[in-house]
Amino acid sequence: MNTNCTDFDLPEALSRGLDKLGFSEPTPVQRLVIPLANRGSDLLVTAATGSGKTIAFLLPIMRRFLAQPAPRKGIRALILAPTRELAYQIQEHFLQIASFTRLTAGVIVGGVSASHQVASLRRNPDILIATPGRLLDHLERGATDLGDLEVLVLDEADRMLDMGFAPDVMEIIQCCNPERQSLLFSATLRRSGLQSFIDATLREPQQVQTD
Repeated sequence: MNTNCTDFDLPEALSRGLDKLGFSEPTPVQRLVIPLANRGSDLLVTAATGSGKTIAFLLPIMRRFLAQPAPRKGIRALILAPTRELAYQIQEHFLQIASFTRLTAGVIVGGVSASHQVASLRRNPDILIATPGRLLDHLERGATDLGDLEVLVLDEADRMLDMGFAPDVMEIIQCCNPERQSLLFSATLRRSGLQSFIDATLREPQQVQTD
């Protein structure tokens, strides 16, 4: 295991995936978030783009799913992102870290064939990475459900508000298993409407702030 990751209590498969990604030294947000997320806490995290937050939420999810396999369950983690580009970046990180595991991830975004996405949803990926509008379309059509969801991540929640996704996000949250763990990431907490996301998503969250 990478000596810089010993505090994260990672299995060998994830440590090897991090090496493939070129991971060396944990960033401040990773050092703070990963141990708390590993303990199952809901988190409210203030972190800028480029701070390493993607690894900060992916590693605890993947560690949990490797420790507690559930191959016949539905989608176990949902990561909501404001843009297609960010969703694909998260997927790329996942694919490299998961190289030595059997964990799977699907991506649901606009501008892509809906029929191909339905086929992906039917395979019940462990982790679903999605933009709000397209995912809500699939939920309303009954193509998937979030009743088995164990972890919900709202990534760049402030940008989702700025882009007008608040109604879609709130509807999606209502479809999620209420017993889930939730992690909310935002570059700032000073956005009108962000408190509604926090109240709907998090239960007694621990707050993490990085420079």
